[in-house]
Amino acid sequence: MEYFLDTANLDEIKKINDIFPIKGVTTNPSIIAKENRNFKEIINDIFSIIGKEKIIHVQAVGNTAEFLIKEVNLLRDTFGENVYVKIPVTFEGIKAMKILTKDGHKITATGILSPQQIIMAVEAGAEYMAPYINRSDNIGENGIEIVKEAFKILEINKKSDVECQEKFKRIFEPKILGASFKNVRQVHETMLAGSKSVTVSFDVFEKLIYHPYTDWSMDKFNSDWEKVYGNKTLLELL
Repeated sequence: MEYFLDTANLDEIKKINDIFPIKGVTTNPSIIAKENRNFKEIINDIFSIIGKEKIIHVQAVGNTAEFLIKEVNLLRDTFGENVYVKIPVTFEGIKAMKILTKDGHKITATGILSPQQIIMAVEAGAEYMAPYINRSDNIGENGIEIVKEAFKILEINKKSDVECQEKFKRIFEPKILGASFKNVRQVHETMLAGSKSVTVSFDVFEKLIYHPYTDWSMDKFNSDWEKVYGNKTLLELL
């Protein structure tokens, strides 16, 4: 399982990276713009916190395949191979993906709101596919079903198509990257649907392991311990 943190805020990244085993960080133009400072410094600062061995997803902003390709090449030259460039599943985006992945670039397909967009991104060679779960729900669709149906289609083709078997293998190593979550339930159901990667905002990330009975249990243990041993720790008793 891969967990990514969906933010460019350095304080949030420091806190989550210090506690949790994250694979890296994801960003988009809105997240970057929210920080209101030099773009290159933002990416370098994130790498300085999480380490160069981890991944940052950075979105290209060009509107044509030609411009997207130029941006991807420059991003890779500037920041190295562990920048996965997010490209939208538009006509020009898919066109750019085909060319870039043949040259060995690591691409994340973004803006996904349908199973067909996932399938097309797989065919175009993207390594990660990022469906927007909550945004789908907000327009009366079912974000979890997008993931389920995409896996079902790929499974059907896997059984009869050798080439598809390799593509299917690729997306299970991982890489459907569930995104746009508003609560822990959406994250959980996306994992149950088959996604091995998720990117989660800071406020939702902190809630992933929270349970009131966990806190209650620890308080009870501490209370019982103190009745016998006071404030002494194991370091003092062994």
